[in-house]
Parts: sequence; structure tokens; C-alpha cells
Amino acid sequence: MAPHGPGAFGSIPLLLLLLLTPARAQGTGNGSQELPEEDESRIIGGRPCSVAQRPFQVALTKRGQILCGGSLVGARWVLTAAHCRQPLRDLQVLIGTNTLRAGTGQVRRVSRLQVHPGYDPRRNDNDFMLLHLDAPVRFGPRVKKIRVATRCPRAGQNCSVSGWGTTKSPGAKLPRDLQCAQVQTIGPEQCARAYGSAVTRNMFCAGVPQGGVDSCQGDSGGPLVCGGFLQGVVSWGMAVCGQRGHPGVYSNVCRASGWIRRVIRE
Repeated sequence: MAPHGPGAFGSIPLLLLLLLTPARAQGTGNGSQELPEEDESRIIGGRPCSVAQRPFQVALTKRGQILCGGSLVGARWVLTAAHCRQPLRDLQVLIGTNTLRAGTGQVRRVSRLQVHPGYDPRRNDNDFMLLHLDAPVRFGPRVKKIRVATRCPRAGQNCSVSGWGTTKSPGAKLPRDLQCAQVQTIGPEQCARAYGSAVTRNMFCAGVPQGGVDSCQGDSGGPLVCGGFLQGVVSWGMAVCGQRGHPGVYSNVCRASGWIRRVIRE
């Protein structure tokens, strides 16, 4: 990464740390995912949530392992993070379920993908990717698309973030079921105090003042929802999640809304 990018703060894209940390190696093998026993820990300060609460949430899997999250933005379109990119043959999308157990939800393959033209992997700038599914999803109570934000967030908005990423940091503990956490958007000045120039106009921070609530490794690409709109995409953060004074960093969906609309119309 660039010297002034996320790496300057001991941080890393949330997918990459999941793949590179030895403690998370069970999520990158060829077998089925080994799910831990339930305990009192949650997605860094969150709790399990139902598919009725997140009917737009999807799971991106690779050889049966959780890879990233994503959001359904059309009958054949999923928005996720560009740093989640993998060969098409390896990707599978699980829709309409809050569990990663086999035989649940709708399953689709990815026929093509489109990375944001301004994506800079060194800084994780414009960390957006659209996935075109091989067949339309079947909409219903458990499967709905989410509206894409066209207005940028203001500081102090109440939002929710979700995913199947680790509930333990440092270390790794992958949950059986989808986890949700409540956070607030943070203004650019406070965000810059944490990360300096690493945060661009195409990003924003969200968390809680006391720390302890955060997205984490494996949640990459998943939704941050504010007032019923998809406002952010989980992008990067500190290697140890939930630290006080170091909130999660999200790709700013309002800045990419025009590109999203154009691609979906094609």
C-alpha cells in the first residue's frame, strides 16, 4: 500500500487480513467451513439478526467458505468491495438467508463483474465492485433489493452494519449466523484525526465513541445502512477491530451512485 494509505496505520482491507492471518486459515481451505460453537461474543459488539431485517444482504463464498458480504441492488446485481475480487469460477452468491449452512437461500453464480474505474488498490479508494448474477433472484419477504444512497451521510447518523465476519479481534471466530451492529457516522474532521489523509472523499468513518463496536475481517463488501438506504460498503480498518478512536472505514456509496446506475442500466 502507499505510504499514506491505510497501511500507514497498521490497517488493512478487511478481506485480506482474513485470508492472510494464520488464525483465520480455516476460512481459506478447500473443505467446508468449520463453524465455531456459539458463545456470548458477537460481530464486534453486535448480535445475531434475521433475514427479515437484512433481506438485501448476500454472502460471497469461495469453495464453500465465506469471502465477503454484499448488497442486492437489482434482480441481477450485487454491490460489494473491489478488493473482494476473485476469479469468476470461484465465486458463488448466497441470497435470502441469515445462515451459511448448506441448502439455505437462493444460490447464484457470477457471470461478470465490473470494478469501479477509479479504484486504487493501494489506498482502497473507490472500493466498489458490481457483480452480475447468472440469473435473476426471486424477490419475496426474504429477498429484497436496497435503495442506493444519492445523498452523502452527515455526521451522527444512526446506521447498522452486518456480515458473517469474525466476532473476535484480535484472533478470529466466525459466527454461525448473520450479525448486525449499530454504529454512527463520523464527520470528516474526526475521521481524519484517526487516519489522516488515508481517508479520501470517497470514504467515511462509522463507529461508536467508546469503541468495541465495529465491522471486522470477513465483513468486507457488506452493507452499512442508514435510514433505509445503502450508505456505505465495508472497506478497511485497523488490524485489531473496535479500537477506541479508530472507527471502521466505509466506501461512500453516494459518490458512486451515478456509476452504479449507469452499469445496472447497461
